[in-house]
Amino acid sequence: MTSAKKIYLAVAGGLVAAGVVLAGIGFIASGFDPAVFTTQVDMRYNTVVLGGVEVDDPMGLPLIEQLANLGEIDTSGTTASESPAAPGAPTAP
Repeated sequence: MTSAKKIYLAVAGGLVAAGVVLAGIGFIASGFDPAVFTTQVDMRYNTVVLGGVEVDDPMGLPLIEQLANLGEIDTSGTTASESPAAPGAPTAP
């Protein structure tokens, strides 16, 4: 079990290191602009801001349409059925 744990920690550490390196490359490529670290997804108003720039068509981005549909519930097919008639009042003995 310790061998599997070591492999797991090595893979996790490698992924974290790769993420930090890619974030650093993006920061350098942007000309040291800290706005590259800002991301805002607001599906109430259909706005997506990546790197301080608003995306014109956010539904064209992968997974954004799925993210938008995540909080929506489709109730268009639901109809109210007729309620049953109320039973008559019992008579006193």
